[in-house]
Amino acid sequence: MIPTKAIMYDLKISKAVRKKMKLAGKYTMIKYRTDWPKPGIAHPLQVLVRPIISGICASDLHQIEVNISYAASIFARKENPFPLGHEVIGIVEEVGDEVKGLSVGDRVSHSPVVSCECYGFEYCESCKSGKPETCQAIAGIGDDSALEEKYGGRLNFGGFGSGGFSEYFVTFAGQLRKVPDNIPEDIALLAEPLSVAIHAVKRKVPSDDDTVIVIGAGIIGLMIVRAIRGLGSKCRIIVLARYPFQEAVAKRLGADEVISERTTDTLYQNIADTTEGYLLKPALGKKILYGGSGPDIIYDSIASDSTLDDSLHLIKNNGTVVIVGMDFSVTKKTDWVLAVYKQVDILGSMMHGLEMHNGESIDTFELAFEMMKKEPSLLEKLVTHRYVIDEYKTAFAVASHKGKHRAIKVAFEFGK
Repeated sequence: MIPTKAIMYDLKISKAVRKKMKLAGKYTMIKYRTDWPKPGIAHPLQVLVRPIISGICASDLHQIEVNISYAASIFARKENPFPLGHEVIGIVEEVGDEVKGLSVGDRVSHSPVVSCECYGFEYCESCKSGKPETCQAIAGIGDDSALEEKYGGRLNFGGFGSGGFSEYFVTFAGQLRKVPDNIPEDIALLAEPLSVAIHAVKRKVPSDDDTVIVIGAGIIGLMIVRAIRGLGSKCRIIVLARYPFQEAVAKRLGADEVISERTTDTLYQNIADTTEGYLLKPALGKKILYGGSGPDIIYDSIASDSTLDDSLHLIKNNGTVVIVGMDFSVTKKTDWVLAVYKQVDILGSMMHGLEMHNGESIDTFELAFEMMKKEPSLLEKLVTHRYVIDEYKTAFAVASHKGKHRAIKVAFEFGK
């Protein structure tokens, strides 16, 4: 056995309940190990990867805090515990017998989406329609073949893939994309969040005449701005940023305006003024922007109960809200009736996948790499904080308090 370092997630219901009830410590759900056995390939379509750099995603923090919908449990990995981390740039160390297109030494990025293609199954309806991000195999439903039994049988496999917070992890070849040689690791690391953003924007591509609001200026919000501009839209982009230090980055990536106001009444008035919308005051509650003026599209990269409510209050009649973030589950404050009164289109955007672009179907990772190659300087210095894996508590603390530390992307670095 070769011992390695890894930050392991231990999904036990008893722990999760105690954490939810605030009866457990901050890091109850994870354990830092220096003796985790180096994993090995178990199936012929798998690959062993050695991470170089791994980014901390907001979803990692949500998992640690158990601030996540119970519905997500249907996508949980069946092996437990398992290493966290899905934003990864690494080196291929070993390939399975049936892997094609990847070789030892290749530099790769990683997707957490484990679809039918990854397992070798016959395609499900989602995969047939070019939407592997909603593949039924993620929930452990295969194709009723003997191959499904080799993976453990119905509902005994599946889950989103991860493992980047470790010195080695095993994944499927279908989850990996080769990184172009001329893209440095700290920029390539952003391919996963940028591909998430491209998928979100492709759900509703703004016309040049649209006014768009991006709620949130964390890495996903910033990448949405980059995706809009990278896909060629000249629309007006207004970013709602929580922290003033995010303004310069948002504008560098293509935002026309950045609003950091946090007082609801003033924020709503600012947006009404800048979009020529009408604010109406109901008998009780917050004002409502109503009518044919206002934001045409809102991309909510946070999607908390409060930002969803803001989205519905601020979107114009017959506008579109694209929900990208997942900082909510069962809402308690969101006034969903506004979606009916204004006849709003609500679109969810899950991960990344295949998109039609210039008449062809293309993987959003490939689109992300194309954008990176065209203007790599736009994404420089967005990895603001780097730590070795032993410093995980500091790294998670910085990622959880971005305003205090002026953090954009926090990452673990491993030796090359």
